[in-house]
Formats: sequence, structure tokens, C-alpha cells
Amino acid sequence: MKKLLALAVCCLWFVGVRAQEQDKLTNLMNEREQLVMEYQFYSQQNSNFWGKKSKADLLSIIETLKKIINKDSELISAIKVASIKKVAESTVENQREGKITVEDQRIVSARIADLQSQLKMLHANIKKRERTIKDLEVQLSETADLRYGKDKVITVLAVAAFILLLYAIYLQVRLNSASKKVRKKRVPKS
Repeated sequence: MKKLLALAVCCLWFVGVRAQEQDKLTNLMNEREQLVMEYQFYSQQNSNFWGKKSKADLLSIIETLKKIINKDSELISAIKVASIKKVAESTVENQREGKITVEDQRIVSARIADLQSQLKMLHANIKKRERTIKDLEVQLSETADLRYGKDKVITVLAVAAFILLLYAIYLQVRLNSASKKVRKKRVPKS
């Protein structure tokens, strides 16, 4: 009776561990989906004065992409752990039963190959996102350079306008003083 009870407790524990692993992968996938939606939201933002992405928008995109890359790394490690556990469980079970067959080995090899191809695809996605981040950083620096150039031109034009205003005031004062002298010369003749 005690052995049967111990076996039942062991089975319940095993089922609980599997449910936790599936929940972890599901949670990671849901978090990644949220980050992708956040990235899409920031990518659609054009809050700059000229209707383009502002520096804050680009920084938000970069931060979101970094979070996605980190989440992908967590997914990769979770998939690795899950696949290692699955391979280990299947191997232990087959050894316990003494029925390791060529068919089982093909399934395990196919699963490992599938996981390796998924890992390669995830690594390719990470590299693509890193390239995107680098491109966005270059775009950010170009935007900053362009903005600095425009600010410089506006400053020069404002200084020139101010100097012209001062010159116009100076000419007006001289014109007024010259017209007063002419009036004074005409008035004493009476």
C-alpha cells in the first residue's frame, strides 16, 4: 500500500513539473509577443518636428529591440533545457524498459535537428535585430547631425536679422537727426 501511495505521489510530482515547464515557455512567448507589439507601436511613432522619428522614439525602439533579443535568449535557453529534459527522459525511459530502437533514435535525432534549426533561426533573428539596432543608431546620429546643422543655420539667420534690425534703427536715428538739422537751418531765417 505504501509503495502504491509513493508511486502516485511521484506521478503527481512529475505531472506538476511538466506543467510548470509548459507554463514557463508560454509565459516567455507571451512576454515576447508583448515586446513585439511594443516595438511595432514605437516603430509607428513619428513625433519629430519634421514628422520623422524623434531621438526618444529611436531610443525606445532600440531598448525594445534589446528586450526582445534578451527574451529570445531566454526562450532559447528554456527550449534547450526543455529539449535536454525531454531527451533525458526518453532515454531513461527507454533504458528502463530495455526497448531502445532505431525508430526512437530517429525521432530523438529529428527532434534535436529541429531544435537546432530553431536555434539557428533564432540566432539569425538576433543577428538581424542587432543589425537593425546598428542601423537605427546610425540613423539617430545622422538625425542629430542634421538637426544640429539646421539649428546652426537658424542661429546664423537670427543673428543676421538682429544685426540688420540694429542697422535699420541706426539709419532711422541718423535720418531723424539729419532732418532735424535741416529744419533748424530753415527756421532761423524768419
